[in-house]
Amino acid sequence: MMQPTFHQFDAVQLADVLRPYKGQRIDVLLAEQDAHQVADLQQQCQRLNIQLCGAIFPRLISRHGFHERGAWLLPRPASHNPLLIPLSPAACVDALADTICEQLASRLAEWPDTEKVPTLFLTFDAMFPHIATLLERIYLRLADRVNYAGVNAGSGQFTAMPCLFDTQKLLGHGVSCALLPPHSHPLLDHGYQLTTQPMLATSSEGNKIAFIDWEPAFSRYQSLIRQQFQQNLTPEQFYRYGVHLPLGLLRANGDVIVRIPVAVTDDGALLCVGEVPDHSILTLLKAPESPTELAVELAKKLGQHGTPERLEIYYCAGRQQHFGEQSALELETLFSHSGAHELVGALSLGEIGSVRPGDYPLFHNGAILCLSEGQQ
Repeated sequence: MMQPTFHQFDAVQLADVLRPYKGQRIDVLLAEQDAHQVADLQQQCQRLNIQLCGAIFPRLISRHGFHERGAWLLPRPASHNPLLIPLSPAACVDALADTICEQLASRLAEWPDTEKVPTLFLTFDAMFPHIATLLERIYLRLADRVNYAGVNAGSGQFTAMPCLFDTQKLLGHGVSCALLPPHSHPLLDHGYQLTTQPMLATSSEGNKIAFIDWEPAFSRYQSLIRQQFQQNLTPEQFYRYGVHLPLGLLRANGDVIVRIPVAVTDDGALLCVGEVPDHSILTLLKAPESPTELAVELAKKLGQHGTPERLEIYYCAGRQQHFGEQSALELETLFSHSGAHELVGALSLGEIGSVRPGDYPLFHNGAILCLSEGQQ
């Protein structure tokens, strides 16, 4: 199979770059600043009989760091035949899960390796408000017939935009579903630590927290920031601090799910990336200080399956905000310690997977998600 290509639209004609992929299947990771190129991508792929599946992300990633512009062209095997499914925010989540699983049923029935289950890779529009609930419903229907991984696409400004596409369509509020081979070995972790006593989300709906400990959520968060930073936080400063001290959902098994608050409503509620169920146990989290510690651990775990030829990495935009320039060092450390020859990926707006292999899949913020290709 051909190698991935990083394409810069102002350097070479798109048709010339796509021509070697004629008659094949490719995934495209497209930088937000080049979102206007989708129509040309679709037109060229139709002309060359290329089966296209793509998503728009705030930035792209390579072994050289972060890129504001460009596109990754990733060749995929014939078994990788994604479904692009629209999701209405007003629709019943159970009905949406039924639709997704019904459309996946024939793909799973045709899966060539009955001994090893595929990885179901889900790419959501980040603005769809019920991702965690929909993931739960999909799991209730498919259970361990697949492994689970995925990411959120969309704008780094958390504004609505069509961000998922195939050869014909460009969608907002949708999901792309692909089956990946077992050797992709999805691996996810975040490294955030607990800092304070548990609190209760006394009123929340979807990704909006109205009250924490019976106090307006922003007021409660302000008091926590005042204790930690001696700062009187205003709504305008909010995201600047939210990436360093996000909220955590505590689970019964001891796992912590990161929820980065990104905005404050006029009535003092917090809006997060990802749902916060009503009466969830919350705590304030401390973001990791070392840009290398988690990267080294992830590389060791990847090495348990052999040295990958290529790493595909989805790196949370909130994590990149937290580490700033040091986020490039975290990626460089992961890449160099893994022994991989190539690094492809994107900044994501939420990540899907399990901290421990085989566990229930969860929707995370602040994480690094790795897929490995071509183990040696």
